[in-house]
Amino acid sequence: MPPATRTRVTRRIAADPTSTALLLAGPTALDLWPGVRRVADVGGRIVVETELPAQRTAAASVRALPPRRTPTSYVSRFEWAGPGLPETSGELVLAYAPGSDGELGTHAALVLDSRGFDPDVLDIVALTAMAEGFLANLARAAELRSHAA
Repeated sequence: MPPATRTRVTRRIAADPTSTALLLAGPTALDLWPGVRRVADVGGRIVVETELPAQRTAAASVRALPPRRTPTSYVSRFEWAGPGLPETSGELVLAYAPGSDGELGTHAALVLDSRGFDPDVLDIVALTAMAEGFLANLARAAELRSHAA
């Protein structure tokens, strides 16, 4: 089995980790991943399609666990696999991070371990951009929710 390629992206979110984690507990969590649309639910997994940078549509089977609370953070784990896509397992950690203004915020760290890249389908640069887009979408949703409350 080829060694895993690790992708790590982080982002500061101006919303508390609890409300941010709640966004990941529901069915809309996958909708935060750029370009993904649900196709079906099959045996505890969700089948999705996405447009990849190579102007190609790819399908994947995704399994996502709800966030688990630890003493200092919330941890979400997930995995996906699909034809031509790297087999990927991921972990998103939402940790408490005080802001300079005294408001409570979140430090979000997303780590993806992927095996079997086909550069004609998806490469590490594109995967990193998609991961950054996911955290940007999560931040936008959490911050809008936080300011509306």
